[in-house]
Amino acid sequence: MSFKKRTLTVYLLVFCLCFLGGRAQAKTSLDVVVTSPWLSLLTSFIGGINVNVTSIQEWNEDGELVRRIRTRSLRSLPPESLIMAFDYRDAKGLGLPFEQYNYYRPLYDQLPLDENKIDASLSDPSVIPFIAQRVLTVLADWDPANYPYYQRRLAEFQARLYSTTLAGRQILKEQPIYDLTGHSSTLLQAVGCKLTRPSEAEWAAWSAWKEIHQLTETVSRLAEAKVSVVLDYSTPKAIRSILSSNPAVFLIVRPRSDMDYPAFLNDQYISLWSKITSRPLSTPGRRR
Repeated sequence: MSFKKRTLTVYLLVFCLCFLGGRAQAKTSLDVVVTSPWLSLLTSFIGGINVNVTSIQEWNEDGELVRRIRTRSLRSLPPESLIMAFDYRDAKGLGLPFEQYNYYRPLYDQLPLDENKIDASLSDPSVIPFIAQRVLTVLADWDPANYPYYQRRLAEFQARLYSTTLAGRQILKEQPIYDLTGHSSTLLQAVGCKLTRPSEAEWAAWSAWKEIHQLTETVSRLAEAKVSVVLDYSTPKAIRSILSSNPAVFLIVRPRSDMDYPAFLNDQYISLWSKITSRPLSTPGRRR
């Protein structure tokens, strides 16, 4: 056989192996249904190329939690479906008939977090790795052959989350923040921001569309003092409506359920720092 024919044969063999290997990988990928966009973020990262994730709930454009899969559709899923929930209470609350699935797995018998404060807890970079560890356990239970891969992905997640928080501290430590967020205080505390919040009376009044002039005056005064005002999607709608168009205010957004979470978090910290450093000076003509 000539050199050219041998080379062509090798190329064809390599192509066939890659093609068949790709098909085999596609065949063995796990189709996972999760109850929360938080679980979607973590499962997508840790599962990597081995999983396809669908979340029963998602965040809409207003940052609100809405259903993506209806109860009727859930009941039509085959018994072999891979279902992941925080706990039985989480599954039951969504009308998930978990008893009919052979591979339903809760992360906990009872999630050790207040169900009304899950967003606040999982926004904390010191808490979310513990949930990620549970996700690894479930994936390894379903797919033990790929446990080393999932373990590496978890280690990468933890390392990148740590480095993201460390980088955030380098640019935001001691930065004064007027915290009007509903669930993101721990995210800001993790990088050493100095937080102040309105009093309970002010928070209640502004949330009910009362004393709005006081809110706008407070924000203007803080801008003069170079104190950043931060909102998130769990900030009461009244406050968001008044302040969302104010150029001095920063909004912490929701991640997409398929995003690389450490990269998303890094982007939020950098965007906040960019907002801080680009705000106009209170005295025209004075150099920064």
